[in-house]
Amino acid sequence: MQSIEQLVDIPAAGFPAWSPDGRQVAYLHDTPGVGWLLSCIDVATGEARIVSERPVIGSRPVWSPDGTMLAAVRGNAEGGSDIWLVPMDGSNEERKLAGGSFETRSPSISPDGRTVAFISGEAGALDVWIVVLSGGEPRQLTTNTNPLDEPRWTPRWSPDGEWIAHVSSRSGERNNDDLWLVSSDGNEHRQLTSGLMVNTDGHWSPDGRSLAVVGNTESEHWYGDDADIWHISAGEGPATRLTPAGGHSWRLEGAGLAWSPDGKTIYALSHRNGDRNITAVPGAGGVRTAVTNMTGTVTDFALSPDGQTLAFIHSSQTSPPELYLLPVDGGLPRRLTNCREAMADFVREPQRLPYRTFDGLYCDSYLYLPPDFDERERYPGLIQVHGGGTNSYGNGWHPVEQWLAHQGFVVMAVEYRGSSGYGREFAGLSYADWGGGQTVDAIEAGKWLVSQPYIAKIGIYGGSYGGYLTLHCIVVAPDLFDAAVDMYGKTNMRTAQQYADRVGRVFVARDYWGRLAPEIPEAMERASTYNQLDRIQTPLLILHGDRDPRVPPIESKQIAEKLSELGIEHEYVVYPGEGHGFRKREHRIDCYARILDWFKTHLSLVS
Repeated sequence: MQSIEQLVDIPAAGFPAWSPDGRQVAYLHDTPGVGWLLSCIDVATGEARIVSERPVIGSRPVWSPDGTMLAAVRGNAEGGSDIWLVPMDGSNEERKLAGGSFETRSPSISPDGRTVAFISGEAGALDVWIVVLSGGEPRQLTTNTNPLDEPRWTPRWSPDGEWIAHVSSRSGERNNDDLWLVSSDGNEHRQLTSGLMVNTDGHWSPDGRSLAVVGNTESEHWYGDDADIWHISAGEGPATRLTPAGGHSWRLEGAGLAWSPDGKTIYALSHRNGDRNITAVPGAGGVRTAVTNMTGTVTDFALSPDGQTLAFIHSSQTSPPELYLLPVDGGLPRRLTNCREAMADFVREPQRLPYRTFDGLYCDSYLYLPPDFDERERYPGLIQVHGGGTNSYGNGWHPVEQWLAHQGFVVMAVEYRGSSGYGREFAGLSYADWGGGQTVDAIEAGKWLVSQPYIAKIGIYGGSYGGYLTLHCIVVAPDLFDAAVDMYGKTNMRTAQQYADRVGRVFVARDYWGRLAPEIPEAMERASTYNQLDRIQTPLLILHGDRDPRVPPIESKQIAEKLSELGIEHEYVVYPGEGHGFRKREHRIDCYARILDWFKTHLSLVS
């Protein structure tokens, strides 16, 4: 991984889905220069094959009940997306089922295999539609379910095929992500929750009498990766919390839930001290226990139809995301893919480094060291601040930091206050304090790093919320950092809230008592760097995609225009067609090349 091309060309596995007979696992293979390819692996033999050479959008493929085809989603030339049916017999006779110039996604096939439910923006909102699997005109079941800028949620059929569960914000913008049911004929609608911020799709129990979701109440902080499992009756009855609020050891995340076939166990993802694993929770409530206990990050999983085996995606500091199998009764994980063979051998574990911050508390961090590191030598240092705010950096696959270390940098990736996996008290320290303690945590990390005898100059970088914190750090501590890189970070909370998508708006509102920016002008002023950009002395590289819905491109444009007025050294790059983060291979190569050159130039690293 000495070259940038090697960095961006590392493959990965994702989105596992069991075949109905339990003999195969479909998954997506992130193929360098191509994108996600629909793939399948034989569980018994381990033989893998590409099902379709045409790339798909990153989402879980869906099997037909008879196992003869997969449903997947592709973008189209009209700027929308389509649902495609891909045969498993190798005939390549793929068929477009629904789609157009609007968003069409999240297919879900009915238990009898006759009908597909999906999400479509054709009617001006993201609603639930159905179409007969054999073809025909789609039919709309719900109205004004979610705004067009709400990118989440998949409809899910009840076991008897009579109902479709879906999440809707139709009852309000800020505190309402409620679980609803719609009958398969579209004639009856039933709201199951109120006052609960649902973070996952509704997962039906095997008997169809209830559903499980991950979420928080509207009076609780939206903890990101720190929510609870709730049991929801499909009929009458209140929502019941199955896991205790404020548990400090395990973090529940909304990426996946699964019921055992007997309904006695719910499997979920949990986050603890940087590692993310699969845990089991009794369906009626009780003690939560670990199913996997691996160092690293489980990002997704699927339970086999007989409930005996888990297929899951796991990565670590030294391995990209791979597909594994594990018996639910216990055993050693079995790796099915070999994405790591594309990696150079030099990738190695960083050092875990807790450090004391400004108020006496400790923050965790990961220290990546160059090859043949020698404390008697002097190196440029970098502080990495992760995105998401209440998410975390995590003990997973971080090739950019590994690559920068190989280029001769000492990189310190910081788990500032508010990061998940360290208890709710720690996560709550960031509540209504954007640009406050988290900023100082990153500055204290910089002070620690530059005080080491082996460090010369230091820089700071991050994306999204990490870009936001990068800006705050160079405003609050203008003399500390010698270079900075802001990737798609916010600067003006008023415009950020005005133009962001719904998740971006709700993310900020939930951190400020459920209020929107116009209702809390003083707090938003404190949270913005825009009016303090004249304090910046640090050379700043600014990178953004021109189609970013989460952090609107106007945020970076404002920074660049203001720095130009002030005569402050900066470089501003906009990548066409990119959203929140950079996906296209050529843009990723350009991005990393610019970051490397920027830090080499300003931290005096000899090429």
